[in-house]
Amino acid sequence: MNHFQLISRPLGSVERFVIHHESNAELEILAGWGAGLNAWRIPTQGKMQELLYGYQTEENFLKTQADTSAGERLSPFPGRTNNAQWTWNGNTYQLDNNVTWAKHAVHGLLHVQPWHFESFESNSKQASLTLSYFWNGAHPGFPFPYMAKSTFIFTGKSFEIRSETENFGKNTMPYAEGWHPYFMLGTKVDNLDLQLPPVHKVLVNESDIPTGERQIDERFTQMAKINDTFINDCEELQNPTPIISADLWNIQTTERIRFWQRTGNKAFNFMQIYTPPDRQSLALEPMTNEPDVLNNHRGLILLKPGEKLNLNWGASYNIE
Repeated sequence: MNHFQLISRPLGSVERFVIHHESNAELEILAGWGAGLNAWRIPTQGKMQELLYGYQTEENFLKTQADTSAGERLSPFPGRTNNAQWTWNGNTYQLDNNVTWAKHAVHGLLHVQPWHFESFESNSKQASLTLSYFWNGAHPGFPFPYMAKSTFIFTGKSFEIRSETENFGKNTMPYAEGWHPYFMLGTKVDNLDLQLPPVHKVLVNESDIPTGERQIDERFTQMAKINDTFINDCEELQNPTPIISADLWNIQTTERIRFWQRTGNKAFNFMQIYTPPDRQSLALEPMTNEPDVLNNHRGLILLKPGEKLNLNWGASYNIE
């Protein structure tokens, strides 16, 4: 028996797909703009629990997307590129300054593009939606053609995202990737507890560009309440196992989101953590690199012509 269906539910003029489970659990993807996660909701404890921050209206989306990038795949670089400029093999490339708060280029190039439907499959246990985008390399800031595919696998109480990148050019391509989900558990993050794996914080200068230095960060190595702590840090994972996880808890309701990412060679070996100003969510972001990777190359991945890169991460929801 098939327990899932794919629904087209546009957000105004933006194409949006919803993977719907018969329990009314849903996963929303904004296919028309970056193929980003826009919602994950689960019926629990007599209510519909929203587990991801997303855009409720097209007006809100158009107003805030540039500075939030909620749920989006950040490719071919996540985080900041200093002054929107980088150098590779003796050539200097100019990207677009795409945020209001600095002169940097932020979060890559595909997060504002319309992605294309590839396939949808489902069975009694899970559903799988694949979307794609072909970057033709025409932009002078990143003249490297590649194909990107994102597969969203949804069970209701969990999801997994598998991303594939294939170098379609004739030269080796510099590449990095991240994702930007904001997780929620029904209350301000001040009231939630967080536990991280062992990490070292990437230190940055006054322009939020890494200095190359690290600092041991043990604030949440043991489960601890976030309280009013402001977090906007890139963390380098220490001695990572093939899969590492971080837990976000609502102790009062015994709800937990477990976020995970696959690490290793050419994988997600960094994690960005961010508390937005409204403090209604917490961004836990898998990253292959630290910010300004196109300049400092710390975490940069090199893809030969025709080479494919596969990355994956996900999250699950439980009541303990």
